[in-house]
Amino acid sequence: MTGMVIGIDEITLEYSLDDGTTWLEVPEAKNVVIPDETPEWRDRTTLNVTDRRKRYGRGMVDVSEAAINCFYTTASYKAAKSMEARPDTSPVLFRATFPANTETQTTGDAFEWGALVQVGGGGEQNVDGDLEFPINMRTQGAVTWTEGAAI
Repeated sequence: MTGMVIGIDEITLEYSLDDGTTWLEVPEAKNVVIPDETPEWRDRTTLNVTDRRKRYGRGMVDVSEAAINCFYTTASYKAAKSMEARPDTSPVLFRATFPANTETQTTGDAFEWGALVQVGGGGEQNVDGDLEFPINMRTQGAVTWTEGAAI
């Protein structure tokens, strides 16, 4: 394998409530989510196909629903509720920044997306576990990737 293998704990997961001017780390996050983009495949087969195989074209792209799971603290829940309070017309911005590959980059790659947020209550919790809650996201628009700056 060539390149650098990245541990999830090395990724910085941030959010912005002011359209990307200020970025704050998602407090007490346990996982990293980069939403999947799934194209709709439209059947474009016509009667003049000679090899009896269907033809397809891309339609609308749907971006997956996802959740960032967080340990509960007053501060982490308050931050999540501030995300939820954003109007539907102004989604919360999220960014996952990878560490730089020091052999080839001065900054790491980053994924960025906007999402509407609904904070979950955490559902059932086990007696031997830590209290957690989900930040449920419904992505709005595209997920963008920015390659880290080269050396």
